Amino acid sequence: MPQALAQVKAALGDDAVILETTYVPGGVSVAAATDADPVAGAGVRDRELVGEVRKLLRVVRDLVDERHRSVGSDVLRFHRTLVAQGVDGVIAAALVRETSERLAQGGPLDAALAGALAPEKRTAPARVRLFVGAPGDGKTTTIAKLAAQARRDGRRVALVGTDTYRVGASVELATYGRALGVPVLGAADPAALAGALARTRDADLVLVDTPGAGPGQAAELAEVAALVRAAGPEAGRTLVASAAAGSWAARETAQAFAPLAPDACVLTKLDLAPGGPMLGVCWRRGIPISHLAAGRRIPDDLEPATAERLARCLLAA
Repeated sequence: MPQALAQVKAALGDDAVILETTYVPGGVSVAAATDADPVAGAGVRDRELVGEVRKLLRVVRDLVDERHRSVGSDVLRFHRTLVAQGVDGVIAAALVRETSERLAQGGPLDAALAGALAPEKRTAPARVRLFVGAPGDGKTTTIAKLAAQARRDGRRVALVGTDTYRVGASVELATYGRALGVPVLGAADPAALAGALARTRDADLVLVDTPGAGPGQAAELAEVAALVRAAGPEAGRTLVASAAAGSWAARETAQAFAPLAPDACVLTKLDLAPGGPMLGVCWRRGIPISHLAAGRRIPDDLEPATAERLARCLLAA
């Protein structure tokens, strides 16, 4: 890696910004850019990346003078941290740019990053909330944690299971329901879901477990979309996503569920990875992170997401 970085510096100069580093058989691959890189013939995504990097470079040069050398150093170190986590290059450049603008006003890096991550709008509370996401990312466990926390606060909770694909899904949800003392209803299709929701009108909170679906699973995604429509426009839609997802998986997952317009995201498996790629994608798409999960304990391993906590995740690498 030091040899590769030295070659980048020799080829592009001291102003080069590292966009991505990848270990390959027998060596490493380093992607870097400067604001002098040509964009003729580049694809849309490449032009977007170069544009974001040029903005980043201009910010860094403005900051790195005799009075602000420590700020500029923080900016570059932060960008390298995001790249090390696997955050998409375009998203990393945009996030660094917004963070650096706050750094220039004074204060530490973590506070500036928290300010950049703070959502413009909070997720509106919804009595009925559907949980969607890829198989294995923790939808059912997340629902159980939220139900347990709501019960602890004295709220009346009902659970609805619609997952007819995963073996044992209905049994697992029913087991959680018995342990928590809450009713569990089953719904095998959108019409059944509408009927089940009609029977839970006296509940303060209704949490709906949906079948796992993800990129490339068109039939499953269409079924989840039909369930969302059956629940009605007032129902909330939470994307449950793994912090262990890499840049490609995070981007494809967000793209797959974009038609459902999720208004919140629960980031799971933070005990395995800090979640930079998924956090970056959600920030770019304006999907607020509502909760963070770092284990399977119910209800303990689930905490409300704050901008400060999210900043710590991105600075963890």
